[in-house]
Amino acid sequence: MISGMNAAQFAQQLIGADRAGKDTLYKGKLTASKTQLDAYTLLENNMKKMATKLSEIGGDAAKGKIATVTGENATATVKSDAPKGNYDLSVHKLAQAHQLTKTYTSENELLPASGVISIQVGSDPTKRMEIDLATVNGGAPISVSQLRDVINKQVGNPGVQASLVRTGNQIEFMLSSKESGVANQVKVEFNGADWGMTERRAAQDAELTLNGIDITSSSNYLENVVDGVSLELVKVHAAGESSMIKVTDDFEANKKAVKDFVDSFNSIMTQINQLTRSMGVKTSDSSSSDKDKEDKTTAVSEAQIGVLKGDTSIRLLQSKLRDSVFVTAANGMRLSDIGIEIGRDGKLKIDDAKLTDSFKSDPEKVQAMFTGPDSYVKSIENTLKPFTQFNGYIDQKQEAINKQIKSVNDSMARHDYQMNQKYQIYLTQFTAMEATINQFSAASGLFS
Repeated sequence: MISGMNAAQFAQQLIGADRAGKDTLYKGKLTASKTQLDAYTLLENNMKKMATKLSEIGGDAAKGKIATVTGENATATVKSDAPKGNYDLSVHKLAQAHQLTKTYTSENELLPASGVISIQVGSDPTKRMEIDLATVNGGAPISVSQLRDVINKQVGNPGVQASLVRTGNQIEFMLSSKESGVANQVKVEFNGADWGMTERRAAQDAELTLNGIDITSSSNYLENVVDGVSLELVKVHAAGESSMIKVTDDFEANKKAVKDFVDSFNSIMTQINQLTRSMGVKTSDSSSSDKDKEDKTTAVSEAQIGVLKGDTSIRLLQSKLRDSVFVTAANGMRLSDIGIEIGRDGKLKIDDAKLTDSFKSDPEKVQAMFTGPDSYVKSIENTLKPFTQFNGYIDQKQEAINKQIKSVNDSMARHDYQMNQKYQIYLTQFTAMEATINQFSAASGLFS
């Protein structure tokens, strides 16, 4: 037709020229809106992350305890409500599970074809099982190894474990109580009489003294033996020896809680700087860039830098957050008193030695700075709440942007429809023109 193009190609080229301007306009609006939406979502995620860190520092994380035990006779675990103090521990006996054995020539040796083996654990009548040798294997005799399997797989097993010990020239059929302590002693009878098993290890309770108090336990794990303190007994003390258990504040856990607070504060201040700064303006955010790269939920992309620069509410939030760390806590202390200062870059910095000394000298007073109705934690939570709460500022901005995106998509759909209609008109016109030209060409050939 023209320049070797057919009607469809020519119509498509004209439509491409007609729609290029609006296509670029709509694409730009859509990209800008989605970038803004992603930026608000990013900011919301970081605010919620900071709120989580705040709740941790106001909870058990800032009230941790640690227990140290001298020697290797026991270990201790503590909860945050454990009272601080020293405890003298002496382990006299460890708890033992009852263990019995019976000797056989091999694991394939057959047991009597009839008779009832009964196994009782302790004095509880419900902790009893019976094995009728005449019926357990459909009337056929069972071997020692089969007896082991029958006991271990029995639904009503009262709490025993059967196993085989191979000594080289014979087999020891072993029964062990699954629980330690005198109350879990195992009794085995055959047709109502003792089965003749050998006691390899007696059932035994743990015996210990704690600050001179005698304690017995069926287990070597004594949970909550002192409020919030649990012990795991490992071995018996030699005569006259003991271990010292010391329960103190967990300075490292306390310091970590405070450092997490500082990190989350610095992270959100950096993010607001990046999202609201003018393009081309350099910032001093490089110190947290590696951290942002590690956490995709808080990292600001190049496309998002400055995308919220017109949002004065976000700038106001940043100002309020900065002001909140300058105020004096309800107990009269300031962050600077425990080694936390704000630098020229607007970020909090920690003097680790001063922070450690503060927790050692008066941990309760330091914790009070971050807990209670007038604490730093509560102040920052109140500042964040209007932004992070349901139907708060961030939700409203996201809703407004989603409406903009829907409007642009609707406009793009209408534009596509109009351009398609216009394409059909062009196609019809150029197809008719192409047919006319072909007719003239054919007619002219008659005169050549």
